[in-house]
Amino acid sequence: MTKVLIIGDIHEPASHPGYRRFCQDIGDAWGCNRTVFIGDVIDHHCISFHQKDVDADGVTREAEIAYKGVRKWYKAFSKAEVMIGNHDERVFRLAASVNIPARFILDYDVVWNTPRWKWKRDTEIDNVHYFHGTGCSGKMPALNAAKASMMSTVIGHCHSVAGVKWNCGVNRRIFGMDTGCGVDINHPAMRYGKNLINKPVLSCGVVIDGKPYHEIMPMARGEKYHKSRFKAIKT
Repeated sequence: MTKVLIIGDIHEPASHPGYRRFCQDIGDAWGCNRTVFIGDVIDHHCISFHQKDVDADGVTREAEIAYKGVRKWYKAFSKAEVMIGNHDERVFRLAASVNIPARFILDYDVVWNTPRWKWKRDTEIDNVHYFHGTGCSGKMPALNAAKASMMSTVIGHCHSVAGVKWNCGVNRRIFGMDTGCGVDINHPAMRYGKNLINKPVLSCGVVIDGKPYHEIMPMARGEKYHKSRFKAIKT
């Protein structure tokens, strides 16, 4: 029986300090034997084409902290499939903007020292399609992607959308799961959303033999994964 744990966007070094423990606990509770990171493992805030937060770390410092964060995730989930997100790709996009071919850039597994992680665009497990979700948007991004490909689909990317929605026909049903994410909204890299009414949904997903389940992270004050229970500042 394939039991897949799907970890939402973590945007290192901007991940919530309790999210890794939450994902480990969910994986253990469901007895998951396969792990998929849905993308945007790295944020690359300082090399974005967008405006940078004035309180953000510099490029070198951000990379150092992100590397330490990835090492912790790799220790917790040493074998995983990692979907490449739009933030993960920022180095390649920046290089392309100044005419540097991708062949001159080190692969993800080398840069982040994750030899047992398989970085890829998408994957299919038990007739369920997994990819980051770049280009998807709206109120039901995963379900819309599922309808487009005519197969059940799991995506991340849209931080404020999470859960499972179904589309049923006469002889077939498909689902779309939006995993939510694992970001810390108070990190400088996430402050672009401070004025948005809809905030990120911290959660992850589990798919058992092709059947979806969505898990919300209890992270409010007084709950198990509130950031006060963990080391809030990454060094």
